Amino acid sequence: MTQAKRIKKKPLTKAKKPRASYSLPWGLMFVILVSGVVLGMLINGASSDDGKFGSGLKHLLETSTHNDEVADPEIADLIENKSSEKEFDFYELLPDIEQVMPDDLPEAAPARAPDNIDYFLQAASFREYADAEKLRAKFALKGFKSVTQAREVEGKGTFWRVRLGPYADKRKAKTAKTKLQKMGVRPFIYTVKTG
Repeated sequence: MTQAKRIKKKPLTKAKKPRASYSLPWGLMFVILVSGVVLGMLINGASSDDGKFGSGLKHLLETSTHNDEVADPEIADLIENKSSEKEFDFYELLPDIEQVMPDDLPEAAPARAPDNIDYFLQAASFREYADAEKLRAKFALKGFKSVTQAREVEGKGTFWRVRLGPYADKRKAKTAKTKLQKMGVRPFIYTVKTG
């Protein structure tokens, strides 16, 4: 007798399900769309000078790049050629009530600043009053308030000093000094006792 062959049934293949494509939630798509529109409006407004949305961004970017003071050739030339700083040492000529502050001031502010001290910057000293006034005018155009003071130096005559201040504390004076140095000025900080 012949044996019957056993037939193996092939397993049924499952029908492949179509894969679901990945989709973003509607809320996220809406946020991306609105962000793109707002960003486009900002860029468009920043590139035009009319009052469109984003025009303030252009002004902000221009102000931040132009706010850093750069060397002014006219100021640097005036100080280099006309200033009398090279002729004598300020440290010896200042009266006892004025004291020159060192460049390496500590970064930490004192707990309480003395009430009877004002901080000033001396930008330059000139033999001619007209040169001092010319520098003051340049400072005014840059937004600095300054004064011209006459100082009689024994044996040398009258010198006209261009000074800025008073400043409330050392930090503000040091900040102003840094801005002036970027413009080509070599100022120094000094203190004056007020009381």
